[in-house]
Amino acid sequence: MRQALNRNIVLLFAGYYLKTIAYGIAYFASIALVMEMSDHPLDVGIITMLETLPFMLFSAYAGVLADRCDRKVLIICSYFVLACAISAAFFAESLWSLNLLAFVTGTAYAFSFPAKKALQPSLVEEKHYLELNSLEAMLKNIFQIIRPASAGIVVAFLGAHQAFLLAGGLCVIAAVLMLPIHTPKSEEKPDQSENQVRSSRGLHDFFEGVRLVGQEASLTYLILVQLLVTFVISMQAALTFLHVKEHFHEYGDTETIVGLLFSVTGIGGLLGALFMNKMLAYIRMIPLFLLSLALDGVLVIIFAISKDLYAAIAIWVFLGVVGTVNSIVTDTVIQKTVKADMRGRVYGIVSTCSEPVSLLSSGVGTSLAALVGAKMVFLLAGTSEAVVAVIGRLLPSYHRLNQTINESEEK
Repeated sequence: MRQALNRNIVLLFAGYYLKTIAYGIAYFASIALVMEMSDHPLDVGIITMLETLPFMLFSAYAGVLADRCDRKVLIICSYFVLACAISAAFFAESLWSLNLLAFVTGTAYAFSFPAKKALQPSLVEEKHYLELNSLEAMLKNIFQIIRPASAGIVVAFLGAHQAFLLAGGLCVIAAVLMLPIHTPKSEEKPDQSENQVRSSRGLHDFFEGVRLVGQEASLTYLILVQLLVTFVISMQAALTFLHVKEHFHEYGDTETIVGLLFSVTGIGGLLGALFMNKMLAYIRMIPLFLLSLALDGVLVIIFAISKDLYAAIAIWVFLGVVGTVNSIVTDTVIQKTVKADMRGRVYGIVSTCSEPVSLLSSGVGTSLAALVGAKMVFLLAGTSEAVVAVIGRLLPSYHRLNQTINESEEK
């Protein structure tokens, strides 16, 4: 992973994960204030939904903007808007003002995401994409473990209002860290005349990205598989509570067991990122992707029928490994197969599709669980992943994608 580390990547990741910590603090502080102002559980759901809604509404256009503009400038502007919105929550005294600021916060986050994902690979050589994505996956899992606890401690120690100010300050620092990043000429903002020509082509640019995804069968398959993984993972939170309560109650408190399972997933993700290159020494990237997808399905099925807590913990460690492998391969394939000036649109499309799928998954999963039980839903979800992996191995696009990636690795 050291090959992917340079001054620009260190600054990009330092700013991004500092902003991520700030976002977590702000979210916990928002929930704490909402619970002070209202006893209605629906109000907690509303503020969470308003933070998520901008990803569905604006991610596609944010992707187009990331391909039109200087991506570094777009990220910096988004971070400053995020800082202002979070800091303004210090003065919030009503639910409507908190809800409004939550929507603005989510909007700023939605605009920064495609720009960051599109800028990232341009800061390293193509041969280091895999190491770069493994490094990001490792950091993501580390912060998945420490962010909730650190955010909760900050809010408990400082109080919600002061926590907003701290989070806003961290976002400002994150934006400042982005300033020294040197972007290659291909990332610089197009000249004014080109912008004038393209200013009325927003929808055209978006549909150009859609056509790219649609025409490239292997890319379409990869994104559809990622959406399936998102669907399965998103329903696990609520279903795991139901499943643990029914089958593992003799081991202790349900909330403690579920928290333990989610924590070991982060540990598994760390292991997946650290040993990605070792795995690729024995199996090529695309076969590894399909194998990990099939294995994920099998593990979900085993978890559904298991009644031993220690076996369940081991399963969730491996689920973390598998999830990280899928994420690394998906990012690497997009970076290798999509032109630099189209990456923002592709990531915007992925984000636009992922959020509705995530929300739909929670509703579908719990609704099905009410009819057939959480165990049966896990069995269906695991089976669908395994079947998709098998079908994917038989598709012609598998061979084309495998050949493309193998050729790029041999250069």
